[in-house]
Amino acid sequence: MRIIPAIALACLAFTSTAFAAPQTLTYCASDGTYRQACGQAETRATGRARVSTGYAEAQIIGGRPAGCPKAYCGCGLARYLGINDARLNLAWNWTRIFPRAHAGAGMAVVWRHHVAYIESMVGDREALLRDYNSGRGLSRLHVRSIAGAVVVDPRSRVASND
Repeated sequence: MRIIPAIALACLAFTSTAFAAPQTLTYCASDGTYRQACGQAETRATGRARVSTGYAEAQIIGGRPAGCPKAYCGCGLARYLGINDARLNLAWNWTRIFPRAHAGAGMAVVWRHHVAYIESMVGDREALLRDYNSGRGLSRLHVRSIAGAVVVDPRSRVASND
């Protein structure tokens, strides 16, 4: 009878490392490798790692704006930009309403079910994003990869109801 709890405890001890937090690795632009640390000025966000990007860790800028639906990334960004168009509540509509553009500050980046605003570029494929509904009902400024996303120019007045 004592052997069963002992075996269970041993199994738990050996499997607990499988659920440990991921190792923090940093992409070092100087040599293109991932390692524990590199020069402070060259570190960037990589995957699930928490590393310095020259910016503070993700900064919470608020929650769901009043009057926006539960999935509010499009609505929050439209309000931030001063655009009153309910079609923009649906993220993919940003690609239908605004013209395509090159990634840069002031552009919107669109994935199939999400949209965010590029505050500044951090690298070729990473940007500091103003990201409404970025997770757990919060809006954040944070660095994320924009690889594979569609970039549009929300400054064009195509969507305006003027």
